[in-house]
Amino acid sequence: MNVVDDQDTPGTRENAADAWLVLHERRVTLERACWYRRELLWSWARLVTFLAAGAAWALATHTTMLAALASALAIMLFFWAVRQHHRALGKRDFADRLLLITAESLRRCGGRVTLVRSNRQPADSAKADTNLTPALERGASWALTDQERDDLDLYADPIGIFGLLNRTSTVLGARRLSTILDNPLLSADRILSRQASVRWLAEHPAERLRLMAAVSTLRQRDRPLERLAAAIHGVEPLPFPIRSGLMRLWSVPSVVFMLFAAGQAISGQYHWFGALLLLLIFNGALFQLIRRRLRVRLAPWRKVIPAAEGYLAAARQATIDLPGQTDLSTLRDCLASVVAGDLLPRLCRRLGWTETAGPMHAFFNAAVFYDLHVCQAVLGPVLRGRDALLAGLSGLAEIEALLSLGCFAWEQPVTCYPAPVSEPTLSIVGGIHPFIAPDLAVPNDVQLTSTTRMWVITGPNMGGKSTFLRMVGTNVLLAQIGTTAVARQMVWMPLRLITDLRARDSLSKNESYFLAEVRQVRRMVLAEAGGPPILGLIDEPLRGTNSAEHVASSAAVLEHLSDSPHLFLVATHEQQLTELAGDSKGSNYHFREDVDSSGPLFDYRLRPGPATTRNALEILQREGYPQSLVERARQWLDQQPS
Repeated sequence: MNVVDDQDTPGTRENAADAWLVLHERRVTLERACWYRRELLWSWARLVTFLAAGAAWALATHTTMLAALASALAIMLFFWAVRQHHRALGKRDFADRLLLITAESLRRCGGRVTLVRSNRQPADSAKADTNLTPALERGASWALTDQERDDLDLYADPIGIFGLLNRTSTVLGARRLSTILDNPLLSADRILSRQASVRWLAEHPAERLRLMAAVSTLRQRDRPLERLAAAIHGVEPLPFPIRSGLMRLWSVPSVVFMLFAAGQAISGQYHWFGALLLLLIFNGALFQLIRRRLRVRLAPWRKVIPAAEGYLAAARQATIDLPGQTDLSTLRDCLASVVAGDLLPRLCRRLGWTETAGPMHAFFNAAVFYDLHVCQAVLGPVLRGRDALLAGLSGLAEIEALLSLGCFAWEQPVTCYPAPVSEPTLSIVGGIHPFIAPDLAVPNDVQLTSTTRMWVITGPNMGGKSTFLRMVGTNVLLAQIGTTAVARQMVWMPLRLITDLRARDSLSKNESYFLAEVRQVRRMVLAEAGGPPILGLIDEPLRGTNSAEHVASSAAVLEHLSDSPHLFLVATHEQQLTELAGDSKGSNYHFREDVDSSGPLFDYRLRPGPATTRNALEILQREGYPQSLVERARQWLDQQPS
């Protein structure tokens, strides 16, 4: 059996990561200061060269050709200074974003249970045209139900599994991460492929942080980004190609004639004003025939410039930092295709033309059909590169999701890359729940195989039974989305996770508490034959009914489940149920408590065998219930049959 274990000593790994981040932050801070000084220098250079150009031009009107040449040289230096200033400004802005991402990583480093980005499940787009085709093959998967999402706290407050993982900057990336989390993989090959990408990102923190800094340009730009995706998806050619082509051709002699007529009129031949006015009226009437359709075509492209520029920045960084291996090479190619051939850069330059308005805009439409030329300039390249642009956006969303998984793998001090096998197996060594701070967590093991398919877990209240079940479920989920498990070792067969840990009654569904439980457990009892193996997690089966029927129905359910080919962990307070785990298909385990003068003490360690203690009445007493009530409860307990 091949066990993958990447675990160093937790303290060593945490300290090394923290030290690297602190050193990286210092280095970026120095770089940022350097670029800020250059930014100021070139800002002054812009001002000086601009003033020099103006002074030289003023002298050139009264002196020699030498002054005119000096003015031209000053203008050239001004434009060069503008370019250098923009470059320094961009570098300083990128350093600011890199410092932001580094600070966020420091907050999570060492497995600190804190929220960095949103913990809210992203809403699906209201428009189907913004849904992007996945850039990578998904393979076989299963969809979690609301029961699993609730039981495992995927989107819980104040922080859920999604919130713990989420480091995305865009709504597209957040949706992709949510889709990955809601649809765990069943294909071992796809799991290993995603693991390879996550491992590379985890092992290359500098590249990972640079990529995240580049994508962070799109923060607070979700609406423009969705508008851009919708515009690319819904792009259509002009509905009147022949007419628009003839009008564009006609605009060329129109411009020539207008310039000629304007020159003649300025020179004193005022009768050319009449010809110029007639041409404007004629062209204006022609433009009115297509104005409404042009407005419809251009409307989706307005107010998307920030999103397009952020998309371009992320794409350029991805072509630099992503490797030529693993699935990341496919994503790099997706984004390289929108940068290559000047596709996206050209679009970014031309989108500014769609924002014009006012009297001059109306004049140019009447004179030379301005919006028609803009529409052709924007729509033409997009129509030719539509698939590449959409694939790039999808690739960007995929990269963001993988970056989140890579951050989690690098920032947790206790992790391993689980090894999938082909036999029904679930083995976790030293597993902890990521919601528990590593210095407080007590690791536990689990070992389910084809010969021992069920563990029945007993123990006192607050002893750790429910947390143990959630630890197992969460690590299985993390393993099957392709990131690291929070454990020292993990070997398992990819399987379908079904939980019944937190049943709730529902007025809207007309479900009582017991009926809700029955329906959740039924999914395990009536599991589809020939389907993927199941890991069932049950906390107090069928507890929503009277004591006698509770024990009888639970015993029958456990007996049925133990005869199935699936794996189960069952937590219960009922000692009668431990007898069912005494055969060759099951085992008993328990948590225990110790008592001292301050009350019960829990070590949260799982031990073999059934529990022999209980503490419900002690908890009532500790929480201030009347002593007479507690004593009466003890009398009732003594009267119960053993």
